Amino acid sequence: MAQTLSREELANELDSAYSKLDVLLDGVGEADLYDAIAVDGWTVHDVLAVRVWWAEAVSEWIAAGLRDENPQTPAAGYKWTQTPALNQSVVEASAGTSVRELRDRLEAAVKLLRRYVETLDDDQLLSVGVFSWTRTWPVSRWIAVNTITQYASLSKMVRRLLKSANQL
Repeated sequence: MAQTLSREELANELDSAYSKLDVLLDGVGEADLYDAIAVDGWTVHDVLAVRVWWAEAVSEWIAAGLRDENPQTPAAGYKWTQTPALNQSVVEASAGTSVRELRDRLEAAVKLLRRYVETLDDDQLLSVGVFSWTRTWPVSRWIAVNTITQYASLSKMVRRLLKSANQL
């Protein structure tokens, strides 16, 4: 996802990626595979928790930017070079969180990000440097890499698991 998407492309791809993932996650539930290892020792539940966290984080960063605040990215106590440790902390913190809660939070985060795609003006959504936290990327790209790209990778993991469990 190197190029910057237009507002319409971003909205369409976000809707599509989320819808496909949502359907696949229904299949994971039906096959009782949320505790199956998806990648690098992480379960589907773990990967979902990380995907939720990033969608919520981008939503919070956008909200902070709209309030003329500069949020600490990626998170308090973490540098960008420490995202593997951050992701692991998300996995550990979400261990007791139900799949239903994670899916509800994901849906809410996607709806909020979708609302930002619709309501931010063109400059806020598509220009570089509008918010200090965006650095060299427009907000649209931050949304895309933390949703569309991430949902596609989780969908691929889930399809592989469902196929190996003969559920696809």
